[in-house]
Amino acid sequence: MYLRNYWYAATLSAEITDKPFARTICDEPIVFFRTESGAPAALEDRCAHRHAPLSLGKVRGDVIECGYHGWTFGCSGKCETIPGQANVPPRARVKSYRVADRWGWVWIWMGEAERADEAQIPDLHWFGAPGWVYWHKYLHGKAGYQLFMDNLLDISHTVYLHPGTIGSPQLPDQPLKVKVEGTTVSVERPNRNITPAPHIRRWGGFKGNIDALTEYSWEPPALIRLRTTRRDAENVLSYWLINPVTPETERTSHFWFAWASQKIDDPTFPQQTYKGIAEGVLLEDFPMIEAQQRTMDAVPGVPAVASNADAPIVAVHKVLDGLFAEQRAGGHKAAS
Repeated sequence: MYLRNYWYAATLSAEITDKPFARTICDEPIVFFRTESGAPAALEDRCAHRHAPLSLGKVRGDVIECGYHGWTFGCSGKCETIPGQANVPPRARVKSYRVADRWGWVWIWMGEAERADEAQIPDLHWFGAPGWVYWHKYLHGKAGYQLFMDNLLDISHTVYLHPGTIGSPQLPDQPLKVKVEGTTVSVERPNRNITPAPHIRRWGGFKGNIDALTEYSWEPPALIRLRTTRRDAENVLSYWLINPVTPETERTSHFWFAWASQKIDDPTFPQQTYKGIAEGVLLEDFPMIEAQQRTMDAVPGVPAVASNADAPIVAVHKVLDGLFAEQRAGGHKAAS
């Protein structure tokens, strides 16, 4: 089951061109393309004629042409032309989706089109803003999207899964501060006088112990914004990590990891973080999360036992339970 009346990250903006691009989101096969004007469009990836995938066709101006028999469809999903005949049956149409190009992603509305409000697209203004440097990374995950969310909500695992990269050898010495406001869950995790993780020591130029503050929030359907600040008497290291996770199916996901920081003196810093996180930390996380999914599939229905460190996960799942219950009842609570 998926939350429907929300914006999901669908693709990176750069992935959508005038060549059709296929992606499944929330179990729905979708074809993305850009029209001649450069506007993104998304349609059901199925021709109304003989069910051929439209992603195997071509974009011609503002329509997509089926590669099997040449039927063309506009951005509204309506069939525009059928070769060899003047009339187009009214039933010759496919589902269309509302999309918006913002912050380096194309976002898609998976619910009722009339309820789509672009003002509800998450504000991630760092990406493309003057004075900021950033990068995006996409990974396909062989696990349900909520397992990836739970991993991001759980900072305590870094001690054990990431000891050579971003994990400090000490468990946090301060209690978590978890706050729920509407449908947003916010977390603060302070930690004082700790040994910096290997990457953090190198990136921040730290010589000894540091104070650390991790602040992050979750909002539906599946977005985490995390700000990390590490400091000693001489140096401060601070940056944002942004993670939209979008269900492909019940057991596979589209995962984005994005990093942003205000410009700093070292021009190699973005590449250092990309190599350390996108080509390091994530390759430590993914095998574990995908193994979790396999274990859960092998022995389904076994409940997890929560610890104090799981307070953010418990809070998020409580919000999700409420949103799914409301959706089943036919209502929808606006994100806040």
